[in-house]
Amino acid sequence: MLRHQQILAPKFALVAEVLDQRLSESKIASWTEPKGGYFISLDVLPGTARRTVALAKDVGIAVTEAGASFPYRKDPDDKNIRIAPSFPSVPDLRNAVDGLATCALLAATETLLNQGLASSAPNVR
Repeated sequence: MLRHQQILAPKFALVAEVLDQRLSESKIASWTEPKGGYFISLDVLPGTARRTVALAKDVGIAVTEAGASFPYRKDPDDKNIRIAPSFPSVPDLRNAVDGLATCALLAATETLLNQGLASSAPNVR
């Protein structure tokens, strides 16, 4: 079990690092930093999880279905994305999380612009 933790811990830390670098200033997302388990829960701007996942899939990033952690996969707020960082290599994981963050920013910007809240659009880093 210790060996398993040694393999997974750096991947979980990497996901937290990239999400923090890319999304913390924008205030459009929050995420868990679990001390165990196999998943990180990413909550994006309400109403944008499905769009974020669709954008990610369009550019070749494999992501679980939006709302996958909810019964019947129905997230009432359409904001939850479950990240499973255990499989990809560290370089692939870094690229995937960076891409997912870009997709979350784009989905949030689209939504805010459609709501007429352009001044609330996230700062992009």
